[in-house]
Amino acid sequence: MRILILIIIILINFNPKASATHIMGGEVYYECLDPATNKYRFTVKLYRDCYNGVPAFDDPIFVSLYDTNDNLVIKFNMALPPDDTLDNNTYNVCLYSPPDICVHEATYQEDFFLPPGEFYMTYQRCCRTIFVLNLDTPQVAGYGFDIRIPDSSEAYCNSSPYFNNNPPTITCLNEPFAYDHSATDPDGDSLVYYLCTPNEYNTSVPPSGLGIIPDPPGPPSSNYDVTYLFPYESAYPIWAPNDSFVIDPVTGWMTGTPTQSGNYVVAVCVSEYRNGIFLSTNTRDFLFSVAQCLSDPNLGFMVQPDPCDNLKVNFMFTGNNAVQSFFWDFGDSSTNLDTSVLQNPSYTFPDTGTYQVMLVVNQDYTCADTLTINVTPPNALMANFSLVSCSGDTVVFQDESVTNAYAGSITSWTWNFGDASSSTAQNPSHVYASAGTYSVMLITTTANNCVDTIQVNVVTGPCEIIGQKELAEKDFEFSIYPNPSRGQFNIDFASAKPLNNIELKIYSADGKMVYSKLLVARKNNNRYLIVLEEMQNGVYFLKIVTDGEVATRKIILQ
Repeated sequence: MRILILIIIILINFNPKASATHIMGGEVYYECLDPATNKYRFTVKLYRDCYNGVPAFDDPIFVSLYDTNDNLVIKFNMALPPDDTLDNNTYNVCLYSPPDICVHEATYQEDFFLPPGEFYMTYQRCCRTIFVLNLDTPQVAGYGFDIRIPDSSEAYCNSSPYFNNNPPTITCLNEPFAYDHSATDPDGDSLVYYLCTPNEYNTSVPPSGLGIIPDPPGPPSSNYDVTYLFPYESAYPIWAPNDSFVIDPVTGWMTGTPTQSGNYVVAVCVSEYRNGIFLSTNTRDFLFSVAQCLSDPNLGFMVQPDPCDNLKVNFMFTGNNAVQSFFWDFGDSSTNLDTSVLQNPSYTFPDTGTYQVMLVVNQDYTCADTLTINVTPPNALMANFSLVSCSGDTVVFQDESVTNAYAGSITSWTWNFGDASSSTAQNPSHVYASAGTYSVMLITTTANNCVDTIQVNVVTGPCEIIGQKELAEKDFEFSIYPNPSRGQFNIDFASAKPLNNIELKIYSADGKMVYSKLLVARKNNNRYLIVLEEMQNGVYFLKIVTDGEVATRKIILQ
């Protein structure tokens, strides 16, 4: 018979749009804003399941104020504010929540001027989720909230206590739980904490009940205690036979160790007293989700070179949220300052090459973990060009700029020839009106709007001739390989110190300059690849000038 009645109640009240099985709990409280005008701010906090809740938060909600004789004094609406998603804090640095836990919070507020007297604020809504282990028929049990507003003769312009922290969205199975359930009383009244019994109300269709969405909500006398399934009760709301959940009556510190997964309705009450006289009780009614938490931080990070900042690399941590601290070592042996404690740091490496980057998480905890990977910063965008100026005053410029995949391909070239002339061709030619020295500038821009500039002094005039005496000069060491070559060879300087910019010129066997290029100095990398195109096979002489020193070598193209 009881089952039949329950089925009838469910069918009568079933409305997929209105029946709010999404609600996970809430609380109501108030604050006195102006004692001269008796202005109060009333607050209703509600929590809902992000994934399984139907429908969304109500807009608006209905709130009532009753006097001590259950007479309705004020009924008002509260509009839906923007909602927030709560952090899934396990309160254990080495554990994190499974991905299917998500709770939204909405904080409704409204200001009203109250007449003199004692009142009760009420809010009611159906229904709770069916997936509850500790209640009897939770799917037809609503939420019933009420809170007392004492008369000014008892407590002048009283404000009720409110809880400081969001409720715990996840409670880890078989793990000790410790949570700060403390509250603040704006008036400094004495607070007492305890586990209490949540309220429900008659959700039947009026007039026998108040319905799914009471408008107005009923008086506080219409609320009554939920019915627990044995062995649960207000003092034992969660299955934890070895370490039952308790709350410190003075601090609000809540502890316990759950040993069975599932959803449990839990109510925490905080009562305020002034000079030993009871004023009000704020009841937080919330659905505790006990689940198996995860302990592996699932280390990983992305490496994203900065497209425009030479040798700068951005690092992004891609693990889960069971991480409390980060320590990065970027493997730069040239300095002791190559570390960071940020979650997503950036680092500018001194040069190209391969670096061992190490990430240590939770360094000071038992769940510390380490990941090391090799990181190779790409060659940076670098504007560069060579030139040939052996045909009178005509100079042929050859773009030799380099880029990388992050900067994108070079899309524009802007040349300033130093005589008020310019060009946007990639490989322009230019005739100077007279011989002389001109400051030539090349600006390159890539598809990702990265820009680099090089400026070189160019000497124009008759073709330069190299003398046999000059071929014998040799003031520093460098090697050329392969030699002979097929038009591509490396120049490797023996000097360990960074060279200044290097002037490279190549002469034919009869002493005429046929190639000229400025090699931009690099730190910790003194090797350059030279590519000679459209030059005939034969013997050539290579001349290098840097730091006021001159050296030459014979090269053979074949």
